[in-house]
Amino acid sequence: MGKQLKNISRMFAFIEGDIADKSFLADYGIDTIVNAANPTLRKSEKNYVKPGVSLSIHLAIDTLKNEEGYFEKKIIEERETEDKKNEIRCPRGQAVLTKGYGLCERIIHVVGAEYDGTFKKKPEPCSSSRISTLESCYYEIVKTIKQHAEIKSLAIPIIGAGNYRFPFEFAARIAMASMVNAFIEWQIQDPEIFEIIDIPKIYFVIYDAEKHVQKEHLACIHDIWQKEYKLLAQENQRIVYQKSLDSHRSYIKEIKAYDETRGYFSVARKIRLALMYVRYAFFPFMRLKDAFGKNNWKKRRQSVELLAIAKIFLPLLLWRFVSLCQTAEVPCLVIRCSRILVVYSMSDTITYLLILIIMADIQRPSANLIRSMLMLFVNYIEVALDLTFLYWSVYQNSICFGDALLFGMLGQSQIKEMTTMCDYLWPHLNASVQFFFLTLVFGYLANHMQQKKFIS
Repeated sequence: MGKQLKNISRMFAFIEGDIADKSFLADYGIDTIVNAANPTLRKSEKNYVKPGVSLSIHLAIDTLKNEEGYFEKKIIEERETEDKKNEIRCPRGQAVLTKGYGLCERIIHVVGAEYDGTFKKKPEPCSSSRISTLESCYYEIVKTIKQHAEIKSLAIPIIGAGNYRFPFEFAARIAMASMVNAFIEWQIQDPEIFEIIDIPKIYFVIYDAEKHVQKEHLACIHDIWQKEYKLLAQENQRIVYQKSLDSHRSYIKEIKAYDETRGYFSVARKIRLALMYVRYAFFPFMRLKDAFGKNNWKKRRQSVELLAIAKIFLPLLLWRFVSLCQTAEVPCLVIRCSRILVVYSMSDTITYLLILIIMADIQRPSANLIRSMLMLFVNYIEVALDLTFLYWSVYQNSICFGDALLFGMLGQSQIKEMTTMCDYLWPHLNASVQFFFLTLVFGYLANHMQQKKFIS
């Protein structure tokens, strides 16, 4: 038997309490807390309906030191930049560490993002960049833990769920999944160190001035953990916190809100948006991936691979079915339905691949070049077989399936006398598909080199 890996699920606990209460922290032996701050690390200047975590921590330390603005002054001393005019002491999605000044031993400051979705009967989608920023906060917390072995117990609020307006359940899902995933990445990248060091106890602290809301939030996060995430964490499996359709909607929100600031004007922006709307037509395939993979990141990846392989056999099965029916007269409806099904499957693959390239700036393309190339090869075989079936179904009275296969794979037209416009279009269609996949290969290679350069 292999060595038993450290159980990540045992690192986490969920408690009610005020993260800015010194006696509460002492009761749980918490030496480090996380402050959901703003980029200046000053007291919040906005007049929010409820005092946030940051303001509560500032007020608590100021009270302990009996000096108004004490904590803010000390932060400025610790985090002052070379450019005195630069008030950004912690960019969004990042973390910085300061002393705790009597409240605790140390404080990790992170800056999340404001929820830019709308609230109607239920919360509307948030843009993907805001979600990524919030997720990054938790990765930065784990990065800080790696760099400071003296941290023994850590209290974390649900970042973004307060005055930044993220719906609590969504923010809680991001919090739990991101922390588990960050620890798993650490375990994969440096397994020996991870297994021998003492990982701190992680407390997710739930607080609200209204006690019934606090109870509801604790029950919500506990329910998600017990029913959906705990088993995955026990098995050291990465967690997916969004369904495919929700992720898709967040990308559409991202395009609408921020494409112009990225330099995508008019036509390019409309093409990106139109492509994302077209993808709604392939919602059944998204549901299949979600149904198979659920919250398991590994199974989600496997579902994509299995679906791609299964789609290879669709045109072959339809060809066999139509061939067996040739002893009787094949109804035109059967042929037409078969063609529609093949075109639908092929369109799903092509639009999915287009999105991987066209949306690479806001999506996360796979960093594994080998896997990407293998998947591209599988996708190419599928589309080539789809073309084979369509070509054969049109000319089945004059060619065999083997002839159609030569056309689908190699582009060799088997029609000697071209009399209609359709006859001339087939070779151009096949050439377009080959050019499309060749372009994708170069696109993947370019993205991979860019990621490699960025990492180095």
